[in-house]
Amino acid sequence: MKIKKKLLLGFGLLFVVVVVFGIVSIYYIKVISETASVTLKNNYATLTYTRQMRAVLDENDLPLKSAVAEIFDKSLKKQENNITEPGESAATAQLRKAFVLLSNPSLPLNQQQQAERDARLQLKDIEGLNMHAIELKNNYTHSTVNKSTLYLGGMVFITFLILFILIVNFPGFILNPLEELADGLEQISIKNYDTRLHFKTSDEFARLAEAFNTMATKLGEQENAGLTKLIAAELRIKTLAEEIPDAVIGISESKEILFVNQEAKKMLNLGEKPVIGQSVIALSETNKLLKILVDDTENPLKAAHFQQKTLKVMVPNLKPDLDALTVASYPAGTIHVFKAVGV
Repeated sequence: MKIKKKLLLGFGLLFVVVVVFGIVSIYYIKVISETASVTLKNNYATLTYTRQMRAVLDENDLPLKSAVAEIFDKSLKKQENNITEPGESAATAQLRKAFVLLSNPSLPLNQQQQAERDARLQLKDIEGLNMHAIELKNNYTHSTVNKSTLYLGGMVFITFLILFILIVNFPGFILNPLEELADGLEQISIKNYDTRLHFKTSDEFARLAEAFNTMATKLGEQENAGLTKLIAAELRIKTLAEEIPDAVIGISESKEILFVNQEAKKMLNLGEKPVIGQSVIALSETNKLLKILVDDTENPLKAAHFQQKTLKVMVPNLKPDLDALTVASYPAGTIHVFKAVGV
């Protein structure tokens, strides 16, 4: 899977979770708000009306005066328009019947007292129904709060889990291949062309690894081809030096012996000991003739007994410029060809 698709999948899933989290939060806040609002608006209003009607009965003697009865009737009408609970309609109807008897001044006192007791009983039933409804709605509100807390907590956990996965996996998913690539390039810089990358994380890094491996293979082939040419050139020079009847010594720019033919070994009395790669300065400390022959200064002894030719090897140094190619040269060693006078 491509990195782009993985990023879209990860952050898209996180976006969906956050959106769902917000929708669920708004939904439960609305449910809780509406439940509390209905509870206050309906049940508390009924309790207010019953309190007002009971206050009329508590504060006035029988028979009720018309003004007082009108106050009671006004609260009763409000209650009749605010019936919300099962059984409340029947209790309110019974309360209306008791009030009709209670407000009739022609009834005997004992019947009015009985009507008052019936009215108080119905008021008690209405209050009980609404108090029970308030308790149920309060429990429902608490249940809704608990449920919303559970759901929102679960979504918070899912969100945290997704973020944790993104934080843990995505940096490593991207940075680890980059670190491997940097290590691979470092190996290439020291000419370790056998280095190979193998990424299985994404198509992009797989293509990058394929391109890197192709580059390393090509560089290795070029390096081998170059080494083959250098070795072939060195062998040709050594073969040519051996065929020359004069003594020949090749010295690098760092004053190390590159090659020496048999005639030079015989003349310098080097025998068969290995001298290739040794410092000519250190070797000349114990070989005075070698010191005289490789010394660039004029020496009467050398001029009298040896014919010598010194060839300085210069190699091109190509440096890229802005619009042109500047060609320079730098010394890459010397070749000394010499023979004894009269030989």
